[in-house]
Amino acid sequence: MRNHKNSASSKITMKLYLDTNIILGWFKRIMQKERKGREFEIPSLLKFLSSHSELELIVSDITRVEIFRYLISEWGCNLESCRKAWDYFIESFEIEVIKAEINFEELEEICLAVPTRKKTLINLLHLQIAKRYKFWFLTGEKELKEKYSNYYDGILTYKELRRLLS
Repeated sequence: MRNHKNSASSKITMKLYLDTNIILGWFKRIMQKERKGREFEIPSLLKFLSSHSELELIVSDITRVEIFRYLISEWGCNLESCRKAWDYFIESFEIEVIKAEINFEELEEICLAVPTRKKTLINLLHLQIAKRYKFWFLTGEKELKEKYSNYYDGILTYKELRRLLS
């Protein structure tokens, strides 16, 4: 589904680590198709990302677990169904999956410096991975950028990315 332009071009590659909220809509739609017979359409955000060959899309094994949790708890999927949906998604959009390495002491320091809700802690895991590998962190949560830009300034919202690539 990726729109590959001339691979010999000298375009700069932008490595984007995708927050789970960026891809969750695809899984929701695929389940609505399978379970409710709804027509499947790729979310516009993913259409946009896949239309830009200069973007390298990356997720981690933490993202995979979050998606599996969603598919199991919200849709009653078994592990085999989760793996099948995940593999299909990863292959369709040519997404790189990396193994997460977490520095828990650093997380403690972030939580001391910035009041952090339980839900935000998972986002901090993703943010730490993006920072470690110097990826851009693409999120749909504007507050995350506002609150944690002192920790890592490589946070982009979808709106900002669209502006950058226009």
